[in-house]
Amino acid sequence: MTDPNIQTVKKDDIEIKIIRDKCISAATCVVYAPSTFDLDKENIAIIKGGNWDRLEKIIAAAQSCPTIAIEVYQKGKRIYPK
Repeated sequence: MTDPNIQTVKKDDIEIKIIRDKCISAATCVVYAPSTFDLDKENIAIIKGGNWDRLEKIIAAAQSCPTIAIEVYQKGKRIYPK
């Protein structure tokens, strides 16, 4: 059973999770990684399809989130937050 409050998208060996009820619409993720993140019509962060930004930019976007609503995994291991 999936949690509708968590968006999870995996591409290659990278997996990103957004805990939607933690998102406060700061949009810093969109600034740091605009090819990976966007805001939906409720101004909550979402993970985009298509080509993502480099891993370094995705991590910077996650680190910029004031509520730590973004988790980043590589090869199944959580790399942010530690």
